[in-house]
Amino acid sequence: MRVALSSRPALARFSLWACVFTTLSAAAPAITRAEPPAAAPACGQRGKVVFDKDTNLTDVSGHKLARFSGGESAVTLLAPPAHGTDLARIETGTGRGSFRIRGFVKTSELRIFTNYALPVVSGHVWLAQGTRVSVAGVSGGKVRVEKQVSTPFNQRFGALADCSALTFAPPTPQSSAMPGSARVFLMKVAMLDLYDEVPPTGAPITTLQRSPSLDNVRFFSTEQRGGFVHVQYQGDVNVDAWAKASDLIALPRGETSDLPPGSYSLTTPPELQLPQTPRTLKTTRELPLRLAAKDAEAPIGVIETETEVYVMDTVAGWAKVLPKNLHILPAGEQSFWVKTADLGL
Repeated sequence: MRVALSSRPALARFSLWACVFTTLSAAAPAITRAEPPAAAPACGQRGKVVFDKDTNLTDVSGHKLARFSGGESAVTLLAPPAHGTDLARIETGTGRGSFRIRGFVKTSELRIFTNYALPVVSGHVWLAQGTRVSVAGVSGGKVRVEKQVSTPFNQRFGALADCSALTFAPPTPQSSAMPGSARVFLMKVAMLDLYDEVPPTGAPITTLQRSPSLDNVRFFSTEQRGGFVHVQYQGDVNVDAWAKASDLIALPRGETSDLPPGSYSLTTPPELQLPQTPRTLKTTRELPLRLAAKDAEAPIGVIETETEVYVMDTVAGWAKVLPKNLHILPAGEQSFWVKTADLGL
């Protein structure tokens, strides 16, 4: 079913209710289309998420269950991706006033952020606070997160995080000005080796790869010693380590080389545009939700109690419905169906 939507700017409000380890089966709705094998315990992260418009929610077999409209949706992160997949298991709804559907989305489509800085290389490289990351799995009782950076570096950074380190609400990143005594150094090589001390006692602790679209990367420093420069960088990835002076170009004191700041944009909530506003009802109990108007069709989830719904049409004892807040919609030519008797029609 296709629905004409328009958008208007709105301030997204986010909240993080809880971060606990839980057994997934305890939160499972009574009615589901298809259940994957039991997942390992993981974060039960819950909050308001803004998905890109037309992001699909699928079942374990990849069949489309619904699509997100680009508005704010209440979501619980049930499980990070299993090994070898890029699909996170989520559930929409809050327990009251929403359409509750359990399924999978690509981790790249799930907006989740670092609540505080996460170490990539302990003491030297971090994913900065407020950085959007992808949930990549679980390791050693922690969540594995990744950040693919394309500029100014061109590489993937990974870290292990406790549940409390992740949030659906992007915090305001902490920033600090470059010290007045600092000097700017430009990365002139394509690959910059970093060291934890001077003189180095071993191999580089990591290597930074410059984006091919840039001629240099700007670092600042307040210390040089024995052919090495103590370099610092602040962005989605923060760096504090030593690099060879021969791999850098020192700018005259007081001169800088600015890079454009990174940013992201949020899509805006939808509105229903029809010649005549459809009938609106509020549910008084949970109702099975289907993608076809027949009993043989397995429910994909439920409409929670006290949910306002648009009744778009009625056919032979079935009602075609949409959530009034339009946070989630049928995918493609599909429709959401409930029995008219359940709605009191």
